[in-house]
Amino acid sequence: MSNNNPKDLSSNDKRLTSNVKAAGCAAKMSSAELKQVLAGLPKIKSANLLAGIDNFEDAAVYKLNDDLAMVKSMDFFPPVLDDPYLFGQIAATNALSDIYAMGGKPTLALAMLVFPTCDLPLSTAAEILRGGADQVEKAGAIIAGGHSIQGTEVLYGLSVTGFVHPEKLLTNSGARAGDQIVMTKALGTGVGLLALKAGLLDEDTRGMLVSSLTTLNDRAIDALAHLGTNTCHYIHACTDITGFGLIGHIQEMSKASKVSATINIKHLRFLPGVLEFARQGLVPAAAYGNRKSFETNVSYIKDFPLEFTDLLYDPQTAGGLIFAVANEHAEACLKALNGSGVAATIIGQFLEGIPGHIDITMN
Repeated sequence: MSNNNPKDLSSNDKRLTSNVKAAGCAAKMSSAELKQVLAGLPKIKSANLLAGIDNFEDAAVYKLNDDLAMVKSMDFFPPVLDDPYLFGQIAATNALSDIYAMGGKPTLALAMLVFPTCDLPLSTAAEILRGGADQVEKAGAIIAGGHSIQGTEVLYGLSVTGFVHPEKLLTNSGARAGDQIVMTKALGTGVGLLALKAGLLDEDTRGMLVSSLTTLNDRAIDALAHLGTNTCHYIHACTDITGFGLIGHIQEMSKASKVSATINIKHLRFLPGVLEFARQGLVPAAAYGNRKSFETNVSYIKDFPLEFTDLLYDPQTAGGLIFAVANEHAEACLKALNGSGVAATIIGQFLEGIPGHIDITMN
């Protein structure tokens, strides 16, 4: 939560989320839709393009020289709540995460804002931009400008540039059979945000949800970088968990890496209250889109309650990171993360098998 007591517009006649059909990463196109619209684009090849459109990477990476590569990403979405300052913080957190997921450090950002000036006061736009700017500053980066246009629905996000040493680059395609799957942050932001919009969260639960949504993923990358001179010796792959949900992003990683995966549902962590809300049917529509896109490649070793499986597909906004960690280094990585204040757990393993196939177990 901000110490600046930003104005919450939830009591106004015109709320920030009034025209929002789907909020945050739940508003993104499904994986199946995205693959269809991207199918006709030319495949650009360059010796210096270390990561691009292939494998649905989190960001593009371009090698500048033997010691430096540029990481570029952009992300924007509609408001997830009615507090404009917090919305700016959350959108910025989500956009910055793509740079961390590649092992990089964000340096420069440009803001993107679509705003209906006839419907909402300009002070609301200023608060959104202030929230984003404060979060970018917290990441040690700079907002140097941006672009704004009129629109019927508020949209905000960032184009972010970061840098990484080419040898320390993390992608989603390097997982190996035997690697442990380490996850940071608890699941359930999609369900939690729906419950927040419905006014069902008490103050403590709301605070924990907002804390998760505004926590940068920088500390996780920093903690693992201190384990050795070359992170890639023990961290073989990485991605962040966003709109495609846990299953979607692990499936992308396993397909790109040509391995299968198993997830132990017993080891997953969920935000407070979200299992009960999911049990009541409070699940974002995008979760069902994710299920439709990914479930054909998922096997359930036993029948699990629907609320558990719904949360596997829940679209995450500003979610945590997934690391594919060499088996012999998994405990050391877990200790480093938890010792740095990053709540992390081992939730499964990558295995030899059908690329993209995931077994859901409980043992």
